[in-house]
Amino acid sequence: MADGATAATRFQMVGARAAVSDGPIAESIEQQISAIENALESVPDFAFDLSKTLVESVCKTVLADIGQPADPNWDGPKLLRETTNRLSMLPRDHPDPKKARESVEKTIRGLLQTIQGLCELRNNYGMASHGRDGFSARLDLRQATLAAQAADTIVSFLYRIHRDALMQTPGARVYYEDHADFNEVFDRDNEPIRLGELELLPSRVLFHADREAYKAVLNEFIVDRDGDDEANDDAEPPADEPEATP
Repeated sequence: MADGATAATRFQMVGARAAVSDGPIAESIEQQISAIENALESVPDFAFDLSKTLVESVCKTVLADIGQPADPNWDGPKLLRETTNRLSMLPRDHPDPKKARESVEKTIRGLLQTIQGLCELRNNYGMASHGRDGFSARLDLRQATLAAQAADTIVSFLYRIHRDALMQTPGARVYYEDHADFNEVFDRDNEPIRLGELELLPSRVLFHADREAYKAVLNEFIVDRDGDDEANDDAEPPADEPEATP
């Protein structure tokens, strides 16, 4: 009976999985999520290393998407600070942005404390960080699950906020699937590309043949759709960098 209950409650990165499934396939991130879930089943200590790595991978992906690549010397807390400072944390046209932003920034300071804790757990108790004495004290499944849950929360929040922004305004990296409305209009306004019996969508041909041209036409479409000043009016100014307490 106990074995059945254990199998039924196998930990899953529900938030992270749902967030990444909404965007383009990021195979390495999906592999890291699966690795954390598997580690909790077999080698819980490894989850400390993997949880920190997953958060850092998502931060680096977000920064690259928006054209602000991460400095290779940034540690986990610095990566998270730089990422959250560059994301718009509030929905457009929020009626009380100042008050809401203050509350969100308090929550982000909590996330910074969380990533600091993940770094310390990884350094002190992870299996793959720096090596350790074979007889040193270890933590168990409960603490490893806490690390995985923390990473799941951070990744889900960051990736969803980031994907929402990309759907509205393309970043440095443009994803074809993010702009179905534009693709449909472009395909309606342009003749299909025919190669023998093969018929190709104009939007997809432009995307793969000239990414910058696709992005330029997409930006014109967004301006016409949303108005010239909407993006500027709704842009959230960068918040002061919250510092994690050592």
